[in-house]
Amino acid sequence: MLKLMRLEAQRINLRVYFLTALILGGILLLFAYFTANAARVTGEMEFMNYRNILQFTCVISLLLFSILAAVMYNNVVIKEYSEKRLSLLFSYPSDRKKIFMAKIIMVFSLIFGLMLLCTVIPAAIFLITESFVPTIEDTITAGLLLSTFGSILTAVLFANTIGIFAMGIGFIKKSVTAALIAAFVLFGIYGNITIITGNSPFMALLAAGISIFAVIIILVMLADKIKRMEAD
Repeated sequence: MLKLMRLEAQRINLRVYFLTALILGGILLLFAYFTANAARVTGEMEFMNYRNILQFTCVISLLLFSILAAVMYNNVVIKEYSEKRLSLLFSYPSDRKKIFMAKIIMVFSLIFGLMLLCTVIPAAIFLITESFVPTIEDTITAGLLLSTFGSILTAVLFANTIGIFAMGIGFIKKSVTAALIAAFVLFGIYGNITIITGNSPFMALLAAGISIFAVIIILVMLADKIKRMEAD
C-alpha cells in the first residue's frame, strides 16, 4: 500500500497543492487579523473574543480546504477512472481496490497534513502577536488553545469528509461540476455543524463518528463499483 501511495505521489504534481495550501494559510492569517480589527472598529461584541475569531477562521479554513479536497479527489480519483484512462489503470498488476484505496489514503493524508499545518500555524502566529500587541481586550488561556485545536481537528476531518462525499457524487455522475457543487452544498451543512459543535466536544465527536461511518460506506460502495467496472 505504501509503495502504491509513493508511486501515486510521484505521478501527480504535488507542488501545485503545496503552493495552494501555503496561499490558503496566508489568507487565513489575514482573515484572523481582519476579523479582530473589524470587531474593534465596529464594536461588534460577537467577535470581541479570540474564541469566536478563531472558530470563524476554522469555518473559513473548512471552506477553502473543502474546495481543495474536492479538486484533489477529482484529479487523483475521478479523472483516473474516466473512460480515457480506464484501460491503462486496469492494466496495472495490482488489485483494483487496493489501487483505489491507495489513492484515497494518499489524498486524505495530504489534505489532513496540509490543512492542519496551514490552519494551526496562522492561528499560532495570530495568538503570539496578540499576546504582545493585542487588538481586542481578551485573554489567551489554555482552554482557548485546546478548544481551538479541537475545532481545527474537527474541521480537518470535515474537509476530507466533504471531499470524499463530493468525489462519490462526481464519480457516480461522471461529472466534475457535480462534485464541486456538492462540495459547496456540503460545506453549508458542515460549516454549521462546526459552529454548533465548537464549544461541545461531545457533539464534535458524535459528528465526527457519524462522518467517518458515512465515509466508510461511500468508499465500500465505490470500491464495489470499481470492481464491477473491472468485470465489465
